[in-house]
Amino acid sequence: MRPFAALLLLAFATAQAELNTEGLPAGAVGIVGFDLVAFRATKVGQAVEKLAGLKSKNLAAARKLNDKVGVDTAKDLRDLVVAIYPGPDGKVSETHAAGVVLIRGSFDPARLAAFAQANQLPGKTFGKYQAWEAGPFIEKITGEKPKKSEDAYLVAHSPELIVIAGADFLDRALEAADRKEKATQFPAVTAARFASAQNGWLYLYADATKMNNTKGDFGAQDFSLVLGENATDLQLAIAGGFVSAEKASAALRLLNGLQAGAAIGLMRDNGKTAEEKANQAMLADLLQKIRISGEDKTAKLDLNYPTDKAVQFIIKAVEQSKKDGPTAAK
Repeated sequence: MRPFAALLLLAFATAQAELNTEGLPAGAVGIVGFDLVAFRATKVGQAVEKLAGLKSKNLAAARKLNDKVGVDTAKDLRDLVVAIYPGPDGKVSETHAAGVVLIRGSFDPARLAAFAQANQLPGKTFGKYQAWEAGPFIEKITGEKPKKSEDAYLVAHSPELIVIAGADFLDRALEAADRKEKATQFPAVTAARFASAQNGWLYLYADATKMNNTKGDFGAQDFSLVLGENATDLQLAIAGGFVSAEKASAALRLLNGLQAGAAIGLMRDNGKTAEEKANQAMLADLLQKIRISGEDKTAKLDLNYPTDKAVQFIIKAVEQSKKDGPTAAK
């Protein structure tokens, strides 16, 4: 499977409380959706973007994207969806899988094409669409060579959609985008969780039975996550479906054990500085608000954490990472 992490910089992304899979081919076994419009409307999102915007590297990347292809990251990008499809054996592995990336927003296909042609970027036609090799395209914008993107092609499907996929899957991806196909029907519990999300902005679904590295004795069938924010709290909801109630109970016991162990660890404050104790207290407060529950074949983890505290936590984490980073000692 060719990773698409290097392509995500093109999508820094619909304020609807659902995972939008429109335009994805059917049969996806793993999907991640990031709704940047909803994210930017939250306190957490605004704090994160402010911190990210202070980094000169991020500012430079945004300017290059705007100057070279006319995409304003703050206005023109709405959401990003990444989907994974199994190989011929029905499983996802490092060598047998396909990926599709959809970037929704406001684009100028003619300007994107002119940029590619002016820079003599390699490409080929797929039906009625002109595709460009994604690696060279990104490199010309950013000046940095993406890792392992040589099989990916980028297509300006419309003024509202960019499609990225490997050469052997791009035809199928473009046909799905033409039809506005829906990628998958989620299990009822997952669909209900996504539909009830308040101002959700990050969604994830994975069919665990299709992953080659899934432990057979763990009994996981599917996994879902939704992260969002309501008027007062940052909200996280995680659910796992299992082959039996016994397997779900085993997962619950493991989660409860991990939570209890972490709580005990955070009680130890001997030799800690005042700042370290404050950070520890913040982590303990967050840990106490995690609720673990289950019913039948499902295990759940839910967190409602005051948004203002979450913002403080993020700021502290960023500050700490700067202290611990490679340049901290200079």
